[in-house]
Amino acid sequence: MNQPKWVLDQIVGKAEEAYSFMKKTTVKERMLFMQSVADSIEGLGQELIDTAHEETALPHARLIGEKGRTVGQWRAYADAVGQGRYAEACIDTKNTEKGKNDIRKCNIGIGPVLVFGASNFPFAFSTAGGDTASAIGAGCPVIVKAHPGHPRTSQLMADAITKVVDVFGWPQGVFSHFVGEYIEGSDERTGSYLTAHPGVKAVGFTGSFRAGKALFDIAKQRSEPIPVFAEMGSINPVFAFTNALEQRAEALAVEYVSSLTLGVGQFCTNPGVFIAVRGDGMDRFKIALTKAIEPLAPATMLNKGIYEHYQKNKTLLHQQAGVNVLAEAIDEGVEGQGRPKVLLVSAQVILGNTVLSEEVFGPFGIVVEAENYGEVYDFARQLKGQLTATLAATEDDLNAHPDIVDCLKDKAGRLLFNGMPTGVEVVNAMQHGGPFPASTDIRFTSVGPDAIKRFVRPISFQNWPEQLLPDELKDSNPLHILRIVDGQNTPQPL
Repeated sequence: MNQPKWVLDQIVGKAEEAYSFMKKTTVKERMLFMQSVADSIEGLGQELIDTAHEETALPHARLIGEKGRTVGQWRAYADAVGQGRYAEACIDTKNTEKGKNDIRKCNIGIGPVLVFGASNFPFAFSTAGGDTASAIGAGCPVIVKAHPGHPRTSQLMADAITKVVDVFGWPQGVFSHFVGEYIEGSDERTGSYLTAHPGVKAVGFTGSFRAGKALFDIAKQRSEPIPVFAEMGSINPVFAFTNALEQRAEALAVEYVSSLTLGVGQFCTNPGVFIAVRGDGMDRFKIALTKAIEPLAPATMLNKGIYEHYQKNKTLLHQQAGVNVLAEAIDEGVEGQGRPKVLLVSAQVILGNTVLSEEVFGPFGIVVEAENYGEVYDFARQLKGQLTATLAATEDDLNAHPDIVDCLKDKAGRLLFNGMPTGVEVVNAMQHGGPFPASTDIRFTSVGPDAIKRFVRPISFQNWPEQLLPDELKDSNPLHILRIVDGQNTPQPL
């Protein structure tokens, strides 16, 4: 339901009060809280899975797996927080002879964080998803705007977190949750209003470019600009090289189709473009791709809006000059179902038409035939920022085309040597983010424990009384975390 403005103001006010409390919590206390949230989510029963299935049409098996991933995220992030990794405690002790002061620095939470739930991951990127876990781990209260596509699912997840807040006796404003697109009695959007609210200090968003960029612009136009980390998707191109195509064209086609249509193509890492130089390998690839696409059954998409956008956008690209249909599922499906489709264009056509390089959210792809590697390089150069870029190649292929490899390093957050980009692992080394417009801040990731870095800021204490320092910086190191002391990494007390 839509929310009155005073309710939104009250939510922010409680979050501001809770921030004063959160600043006093230690990394160990937040670790225990996050572990309890993981336990609470894990304890949710069949009702959660059934509700999410009803609201999103995602299969039960997928939802069970995503629930496990969500629980794992909270535990992994909790471990990283408890180790003091994101406190980044640093101490330079006083040295009178050298005229040095005692200066100590650590990271603290940035303040109340507004999190937008995503449509395609009702658990892992929504109410109790990675953004919420990251913000809590950083020491920030969270305000979640639930996605309208799965409000009952969001409420179940919110209840699981609220239960932990109550058990720990933490202020209610540590975690808030609401549903509603507009402010009651007006056409003003709740998300826009809260992004502009002076009590909100950061934003986490996963979704479309249009919505993410709008929030980013609002945040930058505030009298006090705030950081917005918006992950907005990309076409995640696959660059196939000659040796790799000649060796395994058929297998590569099956891999590509499987990734393209996984989850009805509703992943931000969906490989929307495949490009290679003409030749026997490419011909075999196209034949195998057609055989793999045609028997696929259309499946229900997340909601009516996503289905309608899919239909509109794939039609728009199909109607562009120089575009042909390479393959399409024989079964047309019914309204609400995404029918897999792949178009075929030349490199010259896509180089001259930027519309063809726009993301289509769904089981849709474009195969690009280049006359030579000069055209492949030109395509790489004109790419906008991407979450991923895949190189289907042998080592000899990469050694033969270092210009393309070097170009792609500047274009994507994650480079794959073979394999396909769907399947984002929650590990320390993951980078899920990329140059604009894949995300609004190239420096950060929204997956993996490093996602916590988005919501912290550094603060230094100079010549501060020992008893008034944060535990992270005290001489005795009561939290037993790793710190940099006079340039050396050590867990030892001073």
